[in-house]
Amino acid sequence: MTETIINANDPNGFKKQLNILVVDDDAINLHLIKTILVRFGQKVDLARDGALAVAKFTDNFYDVILMDIMMPVMDGVTATIEIRKIEAERKTEACQRVKIIAITANSCEDDRVEFIAAGMDHYMNKPFQIDELQRLLNL
Repeated sequence: MTETIINANDPNGFKKQLNILVVDDDAINLHLIKTILVRFGQKVDLARDGALAVAKFTDNFYDVILMDIMMPVMDGVTATIEIRKIEAERKTEACQRVKIIAITANSCEDDRVEFIAAGMDHYMNKPFQIDELQRLLNL
């Protein structure tokens, strides 16, 4: 087994420190993604379902939300729709639209269209590659 070395000082890494909300119902996925992001110097908050993500978004500022799709209580598509409604209600010139990236095992074209229609900006397939995550966060 080869361990991936993550260098937080890598010039090809993240452009800046981001405040990231990771939403996934799987504890292992949450731990893995958080570990990767923290090693890159990112600030990370966690939510175990879409409803908790919406609640956290209401009370906090995030640059990016990494959103699982299939979750109990509230799925990622519904949570994204709710987050976009909250953004629309509190929209001011100082508020920047949060980037929402789906992280999912669903990768067919119909799913991608649904995610974008719900207000997501991008999506990554599970298992994701660290360089793909870096690329999407740096857009």
